[in-house]
Amino acid sequence: MNVKTLITLVLTASVAVALAGCNTTPVQDGAVLGGALGAGTGAIIGHQVGKQGEGALIGAGLGALTGALVGDQIDQAGRQPAPQATAYRSTAPAASGHYETRLVRTPSGETYEERVWVYDR
Repeated sequence: MNVKTLITLVLTASVAVALAGCNTTPVQDGAVLGGALGAGTGAIIGHQVGKQGEGALIGAGLGALTGALVGDQIDQAGRQPAPQATAYRSTAPAASGHYETRLVRTPSGETYEERVWVYDR
């Protein structure tokens, strides 16, 4: 591996790491991660064929596109609508009563206050 290729890979990795700290959505996460993995894979395959630069660029483009599509699917799956709450009406008359504060002593000797509902008679 020559110095030019090493510098290119280090700069690509540095930019990917820097951008990974700035993104906020799964789509962006997928695009950055896919681009970095695609560039690395493309560079390796391109090196075997003798065209590292072209392989890295094509791999980065395809990886970013694939990562963005996967991230978009993950983002949409997380946006499922919340289930609607069902309201129930009680036919029982409203209980009349009030709250009282009582002192409770535990077996270990600690004392605490407890609020309880007391029904009126």
